[in-house]
This record gives sequence, C-alpha cells and structure tokens, in this order.
Amino acid sequence: MLKSLLIGLTLCISFNVYAQKTSAWILAKQENGIIVYTRTTANSSYKEFKAEVKIKAQLSDLLNFIKKPEYCPEWQYKCIYQLQISDQYIYKLSNLPWPLKNRYTIMKSSESFDAKANIHTITLKNIRRELLPKVIKNKLPKEGNTLQMHTSDGYWKFDLSQAPLIHITHQMHGDPAGIIPASLANLGVINAAFVSLNNLKKQFEMVQK
Repeated sequence: MLKSLLIGLTLCISFNVYAQKTSAWILAKQENGIIVYTRTTANSSYKEFKAEVKIKAQLSDLLNFIKKPEYCPEWQYKCIYQLQISDQYIYKLSNLPWPLKNRYTIMKSSESFDAKANIHTITLKNIRRELLPKVIKNKLPKEGNTLQMHTSDGYWKFDLSQAPLIHITHQMHGDPAGIIPASLANLGVINAAFVSLNNLKKQFEMVQK
C-alpha cells in the first residue's frame, strides 16, 4: 500500500511540476560530429532539444531527402510512416513501446530564406486534429489505437555560409500527451535528436562515396 502511494506521488510530481522559466541550454551529448543540447521550458515538464551537425551536401538534395515521406522510417527516430497531406501539412506516426499508444503529429510547415544571413528555415507546428481545416482532416488516417501529441513544435535551419558544408540546426519541443511521465519522455529526447541527425549524416556520407 505504501509502495503504491509513493509511486503515485512520484507520477504526480512528474506530470505536474513545471519549470517557472526557460533555462539555459545544457550539453547532453557530443558524438560523431553531432552536438545535442537540452533545456527546460516555461510551463512544461518536458525538455526541449537543439541538435547541430555539419553535412557536405547541396541544399536541394538535403531538402528533397528530408521532405520525402517514404524516407522517414530510414532516418527519423521511431518513425513508422509519414504522409504528405498537402503542401503545408505533414502527418507522421511514431512508435512507442507497448503498452503505450503510438503517437502521431500533424505538422503545419512553412519555409523562409534569410538572404542576408544565408539561412534556409523550415518551421514546424503540430496542429490539433479538431482545429484543422475540414479538407485536411478528411485526408488523415483514422485515429484508431493512436494518440496525437499535445504539442510538437520547432524548426530546421540550414546555414549555407560555410558551403559546401551546411550547418544544420534542428530544434524541437514536444508534449507526448497521455500517461507518459516526463522523467521517461525526457530520456528519449536526446535519442530523438541524435539518432535522426546521425542517420541523416550517414545517408549523405554514403552518397558521397
């Protein structure tokens, strides 16, 4: 009985203790030319990540690879499949271990180019299913035994100032929704950042051989 009570209290703390303000970035992992930082954000118990890597490639080739839905399982962490719903909307389903439900996001993407800084940016924002335009909602897979993430927002930045090397920065913050303790979810944040960029780097190293 006491053990159950302690477990319950621990879960409550994991779910409900939020950072009062956004913290500074902390180095979480540095390996194979990839640097991963994490930080706590205001009003969330889930950590945000920022990962950086330099890849020798053409921007057009990088964008083409990243945007191809069929490539998603080959390089993105835990990706089961991805669908391009429209020019702006992307659906992605990610694997979670049993008994947890697989999670999906419906990302609205936008692109911009800063000619002065020579940086191309793709901004991503998870839009709640019920808030989507009807035409987009009708094209989505049925929810079934899956759950939409509460939030999943961030960006890809491609700094072209060191061409032919492209300095890539990938930053994301998410809330998986459901009954996943923050302490457990935060362990996966570092892997999500590192594995995805490491696979992306390997892909373009193979192309160059």
